[in-house]
Amino acid sequence: MSRETVYSVDTSALIDGLERYYRPASFPSLWAQIDELINLGRLLCSEEVLEEATQRDLPAKTWCLERQDRLIVATDASVAIEARVLLDKYPAMTKNLKGRNRADPFVIVVAKMRGATVVTGEGQDGSADRPKIPWVCRQMSVPCIRLAELIANEGWAF
Repeated sequence: MSRETVYSVDTSALIDGLERYYRPASFPSLWAQIDELINLGRLLCSEEVLEEATQRDLPAKTWCLERQDRLIVATDASVAIEARVLLDKYPAMTKNLKGRNRADPFVIVVAKMRGATVVTGEGQDGSADRPKIPWVCRQMSVPCIRLAELIANEGWAF
């Protein structure tokens, strides 16, 4: 991946970074680098990621809201149409998940429409019966990585 890669980030990647593995208090320079990606327009969140984060997770909610004007890709008609097409093809992606993973199709659609790479915390498993983000990305030829791979791809060292 080039130094100009654009990323579409999923809620799970934010939770992984902000709470599980790279807490800002312990890794402030990482989050400064991520902020620089945002300032350059290279790290994006779908509007649904913001909504999912604000309903479920305080650190992700706070982080997203503080950057909302530079980070969030609005769900306009073109994004909504593409998300509907994706869900028609992979209906099990959001079925019976009690509100979880509602943002997943939008994360992928934003990546597809912007020529971006998806960043998720989800594992590489998945199937037609349980289509997780990496599995759907493979079907659609959309690059998909985890947060640690973004760090490596950008050549960051801390």
